[in-house]
Amino acid sequence: MVVDDSSSTRTMLREALALGGGIDVVGEAGSGNEAIARADELQPDVVLMDVRMPDGDGVEAARTINTTRPETKIVALTWSDDPSTVREMLAAGAIGYVVKGGTIDELCGAIRRAAGGEPELDQKVLPAAVDDLRRLLEEERTRREQIERLARAKEEFVQVLSHELRTPLTLISGALRMLQQRGIEGEIGAVLDSAVRRSGELEFLIEGLELIGAGPSGERDADIEQAVATAARRLGLRLDMLRFQEETWTGVPHRYAERVAFELLSNAIKHGRRPIEITARREGTFGIIRVTDAGGWTPPYSDFSAFTQEDMSTTRSRGGFGLGLFLVSRLCQSCEGELGIRAVGAKTIAEAQFRLPS
Repeated sequence: MVVDDSSSTRTMLREALALGGGIDVVGEAGSGNEAIARADELQPDVVLMDVRMPDGDGVEAARTINTTRPETKIVALTWSDDPSTVREMLAAGAIGYVVKGGTIDELCGAIRRAAGGEPELDQKVLPAAVDDLRRLLEEERTRREQIERLARAKEEFVQVLSHELRTPLTLISGALRMLQQRGIEGEIGAVLDSAVRRSGELEFLIEGLELIGAGPSGERDADIEQAVATAARRLGLRLDMLRFQEETWTGVPHRYAERVAFELLSNAIKHGRRPIEITARREGTFGIIRVTDAGGWTPPYSDFSAFTQEDMSTTRSRGGFGLGLFLVSRLCQSCEGELGIRAVGAKTIAEAQFRLPS
């Protein structure tokens, strides 16, 4: 299909393409808006698109056609070799860019290559396009380095935080337990019991952060059944279903498996509903701990960033995601695996993967 706001240009192009042989012009359009409508009607293999037209330009038309009919290829045909125009058309989905004034053989070649899915850039615009590509690649490399630096800084912060909290927390926790042993009753005793419980939770959190900082080396291999049993016992949870394919996962630290099982079960309790099921099995080169509940919930962020809370109020009815899923995600990554959580119908499936030796 030929698109140009000049009827004489469209006629000339139709006649020239007929001479080229093997190319059928199935229709014409005199504006971008008309091109969109006619592309939907005629379903051409290739649209030869002028860029600047008064009633809907070629850039918007190319973008719309590329979205609604991705199988239709767009070749820009224009007088302009301005880099910004080239950039706009390529970003809109054009697979080819031809500057007017070339030979009919060059134009036919560009159309045939576009129909076969091969890109075509006119030699007049190629240097600018290469410069653009080089600039974009450099910007992407810089952004990637910045993201990696930020990720390292966050991990280092978590490690330093856990280290610096360990000593004072141990002293505070010890003092609270000593007071608790004196048998203080009444309102003060209740506050003291709550403080001891909260300090224990904080110690457990710091243990998780220390696991991330220490890395997997030097740990004993995971006894999966024992790890799950310990996690369930700590939560006071009776599981509705347990299934284990094999008991020991070589190369996966036992404390990793235990902590991952605890955090996944904890999130199922907080955000899901019974029945809660847990399975552990080898699938290909991965060991997978899978926790399923009937809550149909999904976490708000797929990267499981640290310190994410849905609600920081003291009256919230449900706990936030906090550091739990962050810990699971990073422990999986330490063993070349990943954490994934998805809702399937009325169920939520959380899967923690660890790479196992082949």
